[in-house]
Amino acid sequence: MENASLSFKALEARINAMSDGPASVLDTPRALTAFNVLGTAGTIIGILPFLLIQFMPAEQWMVGMARVGVWTAILGYLPTFVRSIWVLGREFWLWKPKLAEQSDHDLNQFRALRRWLRKFPSEDLKDHHRFAKLSQERLSAKLGLLQGGFNKLGVLPALLAVLVLLRSADNLSVDTLLEVPYWQSWLAIIFVIIYFISLLAVRMRLRLQLYEVVLRDALELERGTKER
Repeated sequence: MENASLSFKALEARINAMSDGPASVLDTPRALTAFNVLGTAGTIIGILPFLLIQFMPAEQWMVGMARVGVWTAILGYLPTFVRSIWVLGREFWLWKPKLAEQSDHDLNQFRALRRWLRKFPSEDLKDHHRFAKLSQERLSAKLGLLQGGFNKLGVLPALLAVLVLLRSADNLSVDTLLEVPYWQSWLAIIFVIIYFISLLAVRMRLRLQLYEVVLRDALELERGTKER
C-alpha cells in the first residue's frame, strides 16, 4: 500500500499524465481554443447593439459595434470550423482502424490506472467511489433543474445566436438594428450563456463518470482477488 491516502487530486493528476493516443487529434488545440473564445466574445459584442437600441436612441456607433462583433465572430469560429471539417472527414473515412487502435491504447492505460489504484486501501477506494457516484447524481439533478434537456441540443444554441447576427450582416445600419425584435436579441445571448454552461456541465459529468468507473473496476478486481 502507498503511504499517502488516495485523493481525487492525485487521481486527476494520474489521468492527465496519460497520453490520449490516436484520439488526441480530436482535442481542440490551445490556439483554436483562443479563437473560439474570440468568436464567442464577437458574438456577444455583435448582439449587444440589438439590445442597447431598445433602451437608448439608435446611434451610428452601434452599427460599427455590431459589424465588429459579426466579423470577429466569423474570423474567430472559422479556423475551428475548417479544422472540424477536415478531422471529421478523416475520422469518418478511417473510423474502423482508428477505433481499434484507440481501444487498444485505452485498455492499456486503463490497466495501468487500475494497478495504481490497487496500491491504496480498499476503504479509500470505497469512499472515493461512493463520493464520485453521489456527486454525479447530485450534479445531474442540479443541472436538470437548470437546463432541462437543453444540453441535448449540443452546439445548436450557439449556432442560433450566430444566425441572429448574420441575418442582418449584409446591410447593417440603424434601420436593420431596429428590425431585430427585442426578445430575439435577449434569446441569442441566453443561448450562448446556456450553451457554455451545458458544455462545462457535460465535461464535469464525464469526468465524474470516469472517476466512478475506474474506482469501481479497481474495487471489483480486488474483491475478485480476495474470493479466490
